[in-house]
Amino acid sequence: MVLNPLSVIERTGYGFMFWILGTFSVLRLSAACTAWCLTGWLYGQPVRFSAITMQIVELGVKSLPLTALFAFSFGSVVGLQVDLLLDSVDYLPPILTFVGNFFIKQQAPVIVGILLAARVGGAFTSELSSMVIDGEIAALKTMGIDPVRFIVAPAFVAMLIVTPLLTMLMVAGQLITLALYLFFTKGIAAIFVVGLAVEGIEAPDVATGILKGLLYGVVILGISAQTALTAVERGRSTGSATTFAVVVSITAVLVADAVISILTLG
Repeated sequence: MVLNPLSVIERTGYGFMFWILGTFSVLRLSAACTAWCLTGWLYGQPVRFSAITMQIVELGVKSLPLTALFAFSFGSVVGLQVDLLLDSVDYLPPILTFVGNFFIKQQAPVIVGILLAARVGGAFTSELSSMVIDGEIAALKTMGIDPVRFIVAPAFVAMLIVTPLLTMLMVAGQLITLALYLFFTKGIAAIFVVGLAVEGIEAPDVATGILKGLLYGVVILGISAQTALTAVERGRSTGSATTFAVVVSITAVLVADAVISILTLG
C-alpha cells in the first residue's frame, strides 16, 4: 500500500483542527457553566442546589466502590514491586518517599481521570445524547430553559467537588493497601510505611494532585456534554456518541497529564 503524502498531511491537519476546535468548544462550555453558576440568580435562573447534590451522588458517591477497587489493585501492584525491589536494595525510606510523591502527583489523578471518563463520561453522554435525540433538549429551549444551566452546570459544579476528593481517597487507599501488603509479606509495621510515604508528600504536591483532578474533571465533563449536545447535527447515535466521548476523554486525560508533567519537570 502506497501512502499519499498529501493525504497524510491532510489527515494530520484534520487531526490538529479537531483537537483545537474541540478545546475551544470545551472551554466555551466550561465558561458558560461558570457564568450560570455566578450570575444565574440575577436572571431568576440559578443553578439549583438540589441538582448539584443529585449530581454529587451520581458522579461521586456511586464512584466510590470503583475507586476503592482501583486503589486496592494498584496499591497491591506497587506493593509487589516494592517487595521485589527490596530484595536487591535493602533500604526502604527513599523508595517509600518516592512512592508517596508518585501517588499524589502522577498516579492517583490519572487513575481517577480514567475512571471518571469511563464511568461518568459514558453515562452522562448517553443520558444527554438521548435527551437530544428524543427532543427533550429542544423542548427545554422552547420553554426558555437553557439546557447548559439546567443539566450541564450542576454536573460541572459536582465534578469540581468530587474529583479532588476521589483523588485524595485514591491516594489514601493506595497507601493503606501498600502498607498492609508490606506488613504481611515483609513484617514491616504499617504505620512506618505510611509515615515514610507521607514524608514524600509536600504541600505543592498535594496542590498539583488536586489541580490535576479539577482539570481532568472539567475536561471529561466538557467533552461528554459537548459530544452529546452536538450528537444529532453530527449524525451520531447514542452508542457512537458515548464511545466517542469515552475514548476522547481518556486520550485527553493522558495527553494533559503528559504535558503537565513535562512543564512541571522542566
